Amino acid sequence: MKGVLILTLYYLGSLLTSDFHTVEDKFIRVEISEKISVSLPESFQPMTEDQMRRKFLSARPPLAAYTSANQLADFTVGASNTRWQTTDLPILKDFYRSSLLELYDEVDFIDEGVRSVDDVQVAYFEFTSVVKSDEDALTPKPPVHRYTYAQYTIHQDKALVFTFSCPRQRQSQWQSIAQKVMESVKLK
Repeated sequence: MKGVLILTLYYLGSLLTSDFHTVEDKFIRVEISEKISVSLPESFQPMTEDQMRRKFLSARPPLAAYTSANQLADFTVGASNTRWQTTDLPILKDFYRSSLLELYDEVDFIDEGVRSVDDVQVAYFEFTSVVKSDEDALTPKPPVHRYTYAQYTIHQDKALVFTFSCPRQRQSQWQSIAQKVMESVKLK
């Protein structure tokens, strides 16, 4: 009986702590389109239409959206309708940096810059953010704290946006995975 109790306690303890440890060590290559692919953790699944409606308030849905098994970490790929030249990447970077500062109540940039990923120049921003509740809301909600890694590039005259996001309290679990995902982006 004592052995069963110990095994039960061990099992419950592993369930409680497993949600905070990274077990996403196996990646699979996912074809977003015939021109875009990325490696994602094996447990990520495409979002359903309902999940996308709840998570994205935009009139234009992303090209692709994936979520972790517990639906806390998300990866999306979007494209702009605006035409860009590849030489416009510094302008694009400044434009999106300004947009991020306006989009959130607080932004703390961890890292940002321009680099090469698979011989393609990309602008990237790694940051934490806070969206505060509307002060005039009937039912105030707590602020939303997020960790985000966003990567932008210009491909075939369109801006492509790759975003990995999770709750800020899960940043330590997902940060290295977000970086690996962004480094795995391939464009044809």
